[in-house]
Amino acid sequence: MEILRSVLLENRKKRILLLDDEPAVVRSLARIINQFHRDWELEAVTDPEEAWLRLQRDRFDVLVTDVRMPKVTGLTLLERMQMDPRTACIPVVVVTGWGDYETKLRALELGAMDLLEKPVEPRHLVTRLQQVLRWKEGQDILAALNVRLRRILDRHLRELASERMGTILRLLIVIQQRNPDLAFHSMRVAVYSKVLAQLLKLEDSQCREIFWAGMLHDVGKIALPDALLVRAGMFSPGEITIWQKHCQYGEQILRGRTPWSGMLPTGEDSDSGTSSIVKTAAQVAISHHERWDGTGFPYGLEGGAIPLPGRIVAIADAIDHATRPVAWAHLSSLVVLPASEEAHKAFDPRMVEVFRCHEEVFRKLSDRFRRIPADNEGWLASVDTQLCGEWQDAASSDSDESSARCLSE
Repeated sequence: MEILRSVLLENRKKRILLLDDEPAVVRSLARIINQFHRDWELEAVTDPEEAWLRLQRDRFDVLVTDVRMPKVTGLTLLERMQMDPRTACIPVVVVTGWGDYETKLRALELGAMDLLEKPVEPRHLVTRLQQVLRWKEGQDILAALNVRLRRILDRHLRELASERMGTILRLLIVIQQRNPDLAFHSMRVAVYSKVLAQLLKLEDSQCREIFWAGMLHDVGKIALPDALLVRAGMFSPGEITIWQKHCQYGEQILRGRTPWSGMLPTGEDSDSGTSSIVKTAAQVAISHHERWDGTGFPYGLEGGAIPLPGRIVAIADAIDHATRPVAWAHLSSLVVLPASEEAHKAFDPRMVEVFRCHEEVFRKLSDRFRRIPADNEGWLASVDTQLCGEWQDAASSDSDESSARCLSE
């Protein structure tokens, strides 16, 4: 304990705040406390409001307070302390002449460590303070240990974040094994998404995040029944409801949200060790089927409430569905084509205009994709920014003036 104390805690006197509205009582209790211990620093006040301000502003290890005081009672002060995170951890010893059973019970319910009746026996008061201060020191050591452990954990989480991408890519491999068409669809959406992001003049880091988000936008389909994942026929209304849940499944997979997540010591932010790529991908997984007019799913988000990456991948997803109408016939009632009159209801109008200004770019990309053999697993294995770079010359063939015109409109 002494080793932990010397390493984790600063070498200082324990600070005690003494509160009683009667100056004579304050002087008497102060003499007792100062007489029996030289390692304590005592401060005394007679006004409960002043005590409350001091407790919020300064650092104290224990409060010794009376109960019966004008305006603000000791019990009221205890209630305030329990509701404020700055003071909730300060132990309280109540010293009062008002010692009925209900008062004692209420004081203990509000977090008091003990209730001593006046006139208090000096040794009894000092012994109780010694016990309370030892308890407080133990709590301080635990808090300091938690801070150190959190720093160590954060460092490990940062290291694990890079490994998490490898794990998620393995999920893509599982999807590819279950439904190769879906894996190629994710690849195409990733490229379309990055080209859209580039045409929108987003930063390179954002374009890269959106590329990977497009790759992972349908990762939640790994949780769907085989009958829904591999069948190309029509879905019943009940099957469509199940299929729509792939958005929530995808976010859960990417964010690591499970019923037992609370057991993991990851701190207040469950995403604290997750890379920005994975966070963006989770955002896209949950939002890529939302519609600009608020009629999408799963939450019916409308307009600018839909995250920008989700808006980009949504239209990229529709671009690919528009070029693969047969393979996705069972979803034809849910797909809005980017070139249709309904597009401004489904997609961000800004995205629609960029697509229409550069429709030839996406036609060329689609033609190139068609020339890739369906069994070319080597193409699947080469996914990275280099893959997207293979298609960027198509986007660069359009002039900057055309891009600027679309964006200004």
